[in-house]
Amino acid sequence: MDRININKNLVLNVFTEYKTYLKGSNFSSVDYQIITDEKNHHYQLVAVGWEGDERIFYVIFQADLIGEKIWIQEDNTEDGLASFLEEKGISKKEIVLAYFPEYHRKYTAYAVA
Repeated sequence: MDRININKNLVLNVFTEYKTYLKGSNFSSVDYQIITDEKNHHYQLVAVGWEGDERIFYVIFQADLIGEKIWIQEDNTEDGLASFLEEKGISKKEIVLAYFPEYHRKYTAYAVA
């Protein structure tokens, strides 16, 4: 299996596990959706719904597969998508924290590009 498919499966596995975890949260009327663009290798986990009269819509994670790396575009969790991916066997050299500007990435333990 090529690296793109391996990374896709790992990303979707992490998203599915996190979605299952979130379903037990206090927001019972919120739906957690995994949105995929398989052709362009974009993946999101979003929260959609209502809590009382408040509209809920936000991106929890977004990851893009570019080359052989996982580019984390958005991460709104405390533990971090990078940590979850590392637990699945992805090395820090394969993860780009794209939400940081390029000049800042060299100060992280992850790939620059």
